[in-house]
Amino acid sequence: MSPPQFTTALLHPRYWPTWLGFGCMYLVAQLPFGLQMFLGKHLGRLTLHLAKRRRAIAERNIELCFPEKSAAARAQLVADHFQSNGMALFEIGIAWFMPLRRLRKRFTVKGKAHWDALVEQGKGALVIGLHFSTLEIANVEVDRLFTLSTSYRPHKNPVYDFVQYRRRMRHNRHSQNLHRKDIRAMINTLKQGGLLWYAPDQDYGRNYSEFVPWFGIATATVSATPRLLKMAKVPALGIFYRRQADHRGYEIHFLPPLEGLPSGDDSADLAALNKYVEQYVRQNPAEYLWVHRRFKTRPKGEPSLYL
Repeated sequence: MSPPQFTTALLHPRYWPTWLGFGCMYLVAQLPFGLQMFLGKHLGRLTLHLAKRRRAIAERNIELCFPEKSAAARAQLVADHFQSNGMALFEIGIAWFMPLRRLRKRFTVKGKAHWDALVEQGKGALVIGLHFSTLEIANVEVDRLFTLSTSYRPHKNPVYDFVQYRRRMRHNRHSQNLHRKDIRAMINTLKQGGLLWYAPDQDYGRNYSEFVPWFGIATATVSATPRLLKMAKVPALGIFYRRQADHRGYEIHFLPPLEGLPSGDDSADLAALNKYVEQYVRQNPAEYLWVHRRFKTRPKGEPSLYL
């Protein structure tokens, strides 16, 4: 599938609000970094009270995944999560529009040698990405250090899709954004020694999933991950990112290959991947994507876990 291209159709008046929004995003991204994080925190606190549906989803997810926490602790985690999401909105603009000389000093990198070893051997790898709120901004530094192609779902708004693609490409012109359904392009990238970011931690429905445990709950898990590893004959690599405690920068942990994958048993591999995801979500729960209905698809005969 070809990347989004600029056409005069994107200048239609119905897209003017989108272009205006990007103009505002560009201007805000020039503000001092600390001020943007301050504004993001307060925006998050505001949306905690305004986005009632998303708040209810986050509350339910956290209740299901952390039953051992007290009601007060879960409420605090929900509040922290919305604050994190507020900062993430500003971080998208920072990642796309802040001058790189200002942005690149914000990252602390650990474990880079794990990835260097594979790249030096000319081996490809499937990078198991996770939907943390720092995803967009962390990949700025990842793309600087490595040529990392990304599996993504195109945006319904063609202007947003075009700008998103172009602004991500500014960090590494050799990286690719591949449609998540373009399996052939993914396999070719991996076989040619490329690194491909692929997130298996969202619910894409019964037709694309298998039910395996996650936080002790039978969860619809994308079934393609082990097949990609087998078809491309590559290992799975790990990565973890988080904000620094003072919210003035970011930590990126390049992790070694996941042991034993692929094993030949797809169900066992999916369970191992879910265990891996859960391990890192528990380390940094406030920054994980709890507003997504992760348990939307249920095994046949089971009731919905959401109201």
